[in-house]
Amino acid sequence: MDSSIRREKLVSEHADNSGSGFHDVNLADATFEDVNLSRARFHDVNLSDVDISAAQIGGATFKHIGLPPGEDSHDQRQRPVTFEEMTLCDSTFRRVDLSNVEIVDCNIQGMTIDGVLVTDLLLAHQSTR
Repeated sequence: MDSSIRREKLVSEHADNSGSGFHDVNLADATFEDVNLSRARFHDVNLSDVDISAAQIGGATFKHIGLPPGEDSHDQRQRPVTFEEMTLCDSTFRRVDLSNVEIVDCNIQGMTIDGVLVTDLLLAHQSTR
């Protein structure tokens, strides 16, 4: 039996759709509320302009995020991303382009850059002023 759905607007309420698959599907302007996406896998997904709030992301992995390389094989710049009111303690950022990033009103206790405490860097910077 073919369980494929084509060109329909769907509403799924109080349902267990675990194990479902979506391939080559347009979900633009879809709304997800009170949804469990734990252990879901997203690959080759356009998340531009999504708004995610009140989410738990513990244990999540974000990898190969950004625009694909341009025709000249150089990474293109994407529009800025905003992280606001988040708990990212004990997280690791590895091989991440943080150029022009602004860190404002954040708890940076214990935060290191290449093994150097950021608080020590700030103190050294302030002492040279």
